[in-house]
Order: sequence, then structure tokens, then C-alpha cells
Amino acid sequence: MKILIVAGGQGAKLWPYSRQDKPKQFQAIIGDTSSFQVCVKTLLTAYAPEDIFVSTKQKFIKYVSEQSSQIPLKNYIVEPDIALDRGPGEGLAFLRLAMLFPDEPVFYVQADMVREPGHKFIEMIKAAEKIVMESGRYVTGGLKATEPNMGADYLELGAAVPVSGMQAYVIDKFHYRKKTVKETRELVENFKVAAHWNHLCWYPSKILDAYKQHQPDWHEALMKIREVIDQPGEQEAIKQIYETMAKGPTEDVTRHLMDSGEAVCILLPFRNTDVGTWETVREFSEDDQGNHFDANVLAIDTRGTLVKSQSDKLVAVANLRDLVVVDSEEILLILPRDDVDKIKDIQAQLADSDKSSYL
Repeated sequence: MKILIVAGGQGAKLWPYSRQDKPKQFQAIIGDTSSFQVCVKTLLTAYAPEDIFVSTKQKFIKYVSEQSSQIPLKNYIVEPDIALDRGPGEGLAFLRLAMLFPDEPVFYVQADMVREPGHKFIEMIKAAEKIVMESGRYVTGGLKATEPNMGADYLELGAAVPVSGMQAYVIDKFHYRKKTVKETRELVENFKVAAHWNHLCWYPSKILDAYKQHQPDWHEALMKIREVIDQPGEQEAIKQIYETMAKGPTEDVTRHLMDSGEAVCILLPFRNTDVGTWETVREFSEDDQGNHFDANVLAIDTRGTLVKSQSDKLVAVANLRDLVVVDSEEILLILPRDDVDKIKDIQAQLADSDKSSYL
């Protein structure tokens, strides 16, 4: 079994902590340690460093080496510094692993999630490996859906799959996230569904076969990349091929596997938090007033508010309702919780101004 940690995302919604030169997975967003470091520490309780691989962009290698010094440099899978969504970058990682371990299962881990307790995460990995080894089925993770989540894709669940200590089911159908709350609510209420939380496990050679069948253009580019690996001028050659690939999520490939009736979903036996927005951070550890304070805060009559600061200076607040206050070394962000999507508008204005260095 090999573990693949994917740590190449940008995390733009967690600006101003998550920046272009140091994204959220390498920042201490929740607590004092980055989610990448927590992930590595948990995995090392059960797997040797030589069995853990990290996929990241060229510009983030310094953070990977600083925060996971136990993992050998040869286990870094480096993609070019080009934003193409997850499909091409993860395809490159699966290609590298297929060249080294074509018939050994790989378990895919996103670095920007917090999983508690860690030992339950390890138990889930071992259960996924067992299913793959015994049945050859593709495995992924899910959380039982009880209410609409507009940011999630959904898995319609079928027959139970016996696996010790876990709840696992055949996936009958993959549903891309719906456009409206009404459609999502109808799906959740009328079907046995789980929100899809991508913790895939399968053979890398089979994943590449799925790329060939369902995204042949991506597969063709990956085969060209395969020809230049370990050749003179490898990095530049890979970059030239990689930048021709179309953007797209890995689900453009894997959703077909989940519609086949042969894939399996394991309901995650741990608390899984996608540290994707400031609202997610607030909800992770809110107090009885709905506040999340990660700073030296004095608060009076304040509710539903997040305050986070990188300095020790006192942040005094009074009579605040449902705000986000984030103080980084260079930037102070203040906005209503309901308007956190305005962060992308701020970033767009910065990109078109002489203040782009703040991105």
C-alpha cells in the first residue's frame, strides 16, 4: 500500500492567510499546526516514510521539505506551477505511481482536511485497502447526508459491503452537486445518499486506464509526459506538455467509475473537516455564542463572529454580529459572514491593480 498526499491546491477562499506563495495546507489555520503537518504525523503512525508520496507544485516544495522532513525527496511528485484544477495534476501523480507500483493499491489523501480522531482515519485506510485487494473495486469516502450541502457532490448508496468495523456500500449512482437547495434537499430526503468526500483507493494503473477511457486527451498528454520522464530537460518538457491539458476536476474521470455499480463508498468513521472557508473554520470550534477566537481577544456582547490574528496584540470587539475578522502580517480583512464570497471580488481587484503582491 502506498499513500499519496495531494498538496498542490491554492486555497483562495482562505485569503489573506492562504496566499499564492504559501497556500492554506501549509498554514496554521486551525490550531498551531498546518493541516499538511497533521496529516503527515497521523500517517507516520502506521506507514513508513518510504511509502508516503507527496504531490505538489514546484513552488511549494520548500514547504513540503520543511514540514515533512521524514519523507524522502525522491517521493515528491512535482507538477508545474500551472493552475489546471485537480484532474491533470492528480493524473500526473497517478502516472508516477503507476510507473513505480502499477499493481499496488494507492490511497489518496487531500492535505487541506482535518481528520479526528487520527486512529479512525488509519482504520479507514486499512479497510479501503482490504476491499481493493479482495475485490478489485474502486473505493472512495462519504459522509451520510442529513441536510443539503451545496458544496458537495453526492453518492447514491446501494447494497451494504461487509468490512469489519466500517459502514460500506456499493455506489449506485454519482450525482454532481445540484444547482439549487430544493434539488439538493429532494435528493437527500428521497434517496440513501452520502456527500462525497474524496478518499479514493485503487490501483494507479487502473486509474490511468480510466483516464484513457473517459478523458482520452488527458491520457494522451500523460503518455507523452511518460516518454520524457528521466530524460535530459525533463522539467521543461513536462511543463510544455502539461500546459496543453484542459482544466477539469478528477471527477470527470472517477464519476464514471462510481456510476458503474462496481465502486464502493466507506462512510468516514471520523470527523472530516474540509478547511475551505472562514465559515468552516468558525464552525470547527465555535463557542456557546457561535464565536471562534484564535487571537488575544477581549469580546463584549459578540456573537457568530470569527477573529483570527497572527500577532499577540489585543483585539477588542464589542456588539459584533456574524463578522469575519482576520488579521495577517500584511492584511486586515473584515466582512460579514454572509459575504465571504466577496473575497474573490477583492482578489480580482487586487489582480488588476498595483497591489497584486497581496494575493
